[in-house]
Amino acid sequence: MKQDYKEIATTVANDPASYKLCSVCGAVVDKQAPTCPDCMAYRFTDDSEQVVNRAIDLGSRGQNAVSHLDTLE
Repeated sequence: MKQDYKEIATTVANDPASYKLCSVCGAVVDKQAPTCPDCMAYRFTDDSEQVVNRAIDLGSRGQNAVSHLDTLE
């Protein structure tokens, strides 16, 4: 089941300690991920305020990339 970007941003904003921000591409990533699934980088920022701000920013945009959750219809 696909989640709306706004729903995902709300989830991240409610629990920013479970996420980190990729220092290379700006993706919000699960805290347990060893590398960024988008760009394979391994440098992260775990500042909660930055994570929340980025999640809100991404949540306010429309999807413009293909995700592994997308399927052909």
